[in-house]
Amino acid sequence: MGLIVLVVPGSREASVYRLRAAPQFTGLQETLFGTVDAGIYTYGAPGTAEPALPDLSHKDGCFAGLRTWTEDVLTPATKEEDAAAISDQLDHAKVATLRLHDVSKSSHFAECPGEVHQPFSQGNQFADWLLHWEPKYKPRLGNVSLLGMDVSDQEPFRTAYLYNRIAYKQYDSTEHAKKHIKERLGSHWNIVSRVTLVTGAASMYDEDPMMLVQSSKTFECVLAFAGVNNYGNELATATDVRTAPFCGFKTVHTGYRDELRRMIEELWPLIRPKIGKCSHVACTGHSMGGSLCDLFAACANSGRHDDPDFLAQSWKKEIPSALPEITDCGKTIYKEDAEHRCSCPPCPK
Repeated sequence: MGLIVLVVPGSREASVYRLRAAPQFTGLQETLFGTVDAGIYTYGAPGTAEPALPDLSHKDGCFAGLRTWTEDVLTPATKEEDAAAISDQLDHAKVATLRLHDVSKSSHFAECPGEVHQPFSQGNQFADWLLHWEPKYKPRLGNVSLLGMDVSDQEPFRTAYLYNRIAYKQYDSTEHAKKHIKERLGSHWNIVSRVTLVTGAASMYDEDPMMLVQSSKTFECVLAFAGVNNYGNELATATDVRTAPFCGFKTVHTGYRDELRRMIEELWPLIRPKIGKCSHVACTGHSMGGSLCDLFAACANSGRHDDPDFLAQSWKKEIPSALPEITDCGKTIYKEDAEHRCSCPPCPK
């Protein structure tokens, strides 16, 4: 385990981040279930559960990775927050957090378990949808400073900047996603699986893609979920804030649970044969996609091998190897009466 201590000269303040050592694969692990062992990286994600979801594969309950949301400080007592991140009152998963401030100002970092209750308004924090989108995240993540010191090249901030591109490319065509992911992460990063569930028509048309991206050098993979694509029906998913059991956790966001279960049932059989060949797995997502990522990772790392939700999304580790980049736009599953809006979903927005 590594240790980063950030100290600004002339200041007594310091920020400490403990880096979790990634487990090393051995042949003895070939029959074990896979886990999200390389961390969760989410952006503007709403809360998911009460209490906060833990990583049960570690004694401290902490996920590796980083939860980020954009925040503008108006006065010492008032702030504007990414509107999705403050859209419900449930807790966030136990992971380090970053309040991402403007490039001219220092951001605020908290090591795991992070600020599981934030953002949460008591009349002094206000939702701003302009803070929710990539033009606000990209420059801030690329120039993160803490206590006046540039830390954008240090972990977990560097990886958060890289995976942010994967998270937002879930809304784009596969052709564009391939190009833009390579531009940010390097030419050795390939989309090795992309499957999209299409439902509804006209104003109720909806696309739910899942994407697996792999480095051909290290065989590490990133599993990506998408946020809200259709406000007509997925807004109901996001606002269904009742709680219900999932994967042995007693009280999770019902709407996100149901959305994840639907995607696992329809799409996971196409991704499961590939993800086992990943040396390590991280999960990423923007907005609701980040919340789905939290639920998926908590279940995958729960060790509850007899739970129906665990079994539905589980995979077995294999000897890591490079997977071929997809040569088409991926696979599409159309539900009954779904509109065929374009030849290669996700369709251009």
